[in-house]
Amino acid sequence: MRTFIFTFLCLLAAYCAAQPFGPTSVKLANATSDSTSCISTADAVLVANGFGQILSNFSTSWGDILIADGYTDQSDSVATLMHSPNLVASDLGKITFGTKESFLAGEKAQPGVPFRLLNTWSSCNAVTFRYVLSPPDFHVQGIAVAEVEEAKKNGTGVGEGSTKWQIKTFYGEFNSAVWLTDLKSSITGCDVNGNVTSNVTVA
Repeated sequence: MRTFIFTFLCLLAAYCAAQPFGPTSVKLANATSDSTSCISTADAVLVANGFGQILSNFSTSWGDILIADGYTDQSDSVATLMHSPNLVASDLGKITFGTKESFLAGEKAQPGVPFRLLNTWSSCNAVTFRYVLSPPDFHVQGIAVAEVEEAKKNGTGVGEGSTKWQIKTFYGEFNSAVWLTDLKSSITGCDVNGNVTSNVTVA
């Protein structure tokens, strides 16, 4: 029995040694078929701060530069605000904004909120970042993943070099309870302290 196990482990080790596991294969695994290059660390920071500019100092022209055609956005935090106080389970886990136009129209209607970037990480075609939004008297932490693609139109996208990047898909979550507290006077079902008073059943 011990001889069989030893032989099996030797064969397994030989198989693994023959596989091209290394930095090159990892990079290829992160690449997508429609991308000819990978976003740099510096350009990833530009994308993250660019999204922050949409939140803090919105302009339609900047939105057209940073956001790709065919953009989609998914955020249960935003869905919670949109559907309060009648939020149900079926409101969550869905696309929040299905088009670039609907997203930009939604952001245009919101007051600007100071944005500060905390951390940024990037893979070949995605930027992950942590941030703080600072509405009056609060500091709201959030985290987001922005999938990016090379800009297809001249004059659009951000980047230090000749390759420019736009956000094509966005996933973001933040402390929406702060906004529920701020909006308590206009949401039926919240008391003066911003606590939701409707009955909630926890399974």
